[in-house]
Amino acid sequence: MDQTQSKRSAWSLGVVMVGGLAVVAGLLAGCASEKPKPMAQPSAEQVKGNADRGFDRLKQEEGERRPAGM
Repeated sequence: MDQTQSKRSAWSLGVVMVGGLAVVAGLLAGCASEKPKPMAQPSAEQVKGNADRGFDRLKQEEGERRPAGM
């Protein structure tokens, strides 16, 4: 009886290992097949507008930080 039980447990272990490998391979294949979408590139007008707004904010902050005597 020990021989049949050891064969059965070895077979069960093999089935579990193959099943585990199949799950891992499926997860890897599923993740690898999904390609990320490229980010939309801003137009030159959007970049210029953002830069202008940033500089305007900096000028405003500089004006608020200056002492009254300057």
